[in-house]
Amino acid sequence: MSAVWRASRAAVKRRRLQTFVIGLVVLCSTTTVLLALALLGAASDPFDKAYAAQHGAHTVATFDATKVSREQLARTARQPGMEAAAGPFGQAVVDIPKDWLWMAGGTLTVVGRSDPAGPVDRIELLEGHWATAPGEIVVNWSAQGSPGTALLGTELKTPGGTTLTVVGFATSMSKSASAWVSPEQVEALHPASAQMLYRFTDASTQSQLTASLARATTGLPKGSLTGTQTYLTLKDAFSALADSYLPFMTLFGILGLLVSTLIVGNVVSGAVVSGFRHIGVLKALGFTPNQVVAVYLTMLSVPAVAGCVLGTLAGNALARPILKVAFTGIDVGRASIGDVSPWVSVACLVGMPALVVLAALVPALRAHRLPAARAISAGGAPLTGRGLRVQRVLGATRLP
Repeated sequence: MSAVWRASRAAVKRRRLQTFVIGLVVLCSTTTVLLALALLGAASDPFDKAYAAQHGAHTVATFDATKVSREQLARTARQPGMEAAAGPFGQAVVDIPKDWLWMAGGTLTVVGRSDPAGPVDRIELLEGHWATAPGEIVVNWSAQGSPGTALLGTELKTPGGTTLTVVGFATSMSKSASAWVSPEQVEALHPASAQMLYRFTDASTQSQLTASLARATTGLPKGSLTGTQTYLTLKDAFSALADSYLPFMTLFGILGLLVSTLIVGNVVSGAVVSGFRHIGVLKALGFTPNQVVAVYLTMLSVPAVAGCVLGTLAGNALARPILKVAFTGIDVGRASIGDVSPWVSVACLVGMPALVVLAALVPALRAHRLPAARAISAGGAPLTGRGLRVQRVLGATRLP
């Protein structure tokens, strides 16, 4: 094995340009493939993990409180196909002035909940405490990180004359409300709607969600269901910008793999054709055909492994800023964006060198079949047969 390594190392030194090109191509290909896989994973995995951790609602349903009673809504939680349910919660719409907190004015959907826990849509408190007393409100924070404590204590005067003080900031992956108050406080806001949060056993597709909600609301008065929001809609919005980058990253990754395969195969084929004498000498010295093939594969594996390692490091370094740009302006909640999954790096570290070896194996097998005497004579004697005129023309030039 030491003889194979010494012969391979000598071949690498003789072909420094080819070695550099292979390493550079593999580096660029590995970086592009890793970024494409990281973007693909970030478009779904972080959302799914964060949504599952908070027991996010598969469907947030809004009902007209004047057409359906709380008892009727509570019975929907016991319908077939229901995994878990929470509610009913009173829901009111409050007008907010311009430039209140970070909002530009408009309306605020306020839901009355006694605590942030529960079987569905477990709300994560970021700052302050939960609203349990009259006049307290907790505001939803959708961006990454924390809003800090500077805005705690901000007051909101509702059109009805009620003053609400911000006592906390929380986040909900389900986007079930813009703010939360205590159940007693929401009644003072005169809610016109009631909210139910559902998790279904069959919730993979939009059609399954629609069918599950239809089973759950069977028997309710006609027109009582006024609005729905599914987690698939939130997931699509979460990955919308990243999905626009993905085709280009995937295309460049595939092109990089094809270019790497072609260049590696071409370099090895050229090395075998131009190295007939070298192959014959190796076999004359006692190298077995398998050892000769191993020499050429090792000659390619050295720059391929080096390029793959550097490409993986470069991809991991570039992933965070690229993913940050891809998810700019999107409500990510508690989803962790920017961390490349370990399996992506492992796949690149294992897959790229394996691809290079496979690309080099076909032309390297030609060296395996050549007898020593024929290889030496082919490398030293002028070739006979076809192409003699072309050989004479090229031989008269100063080309190497």
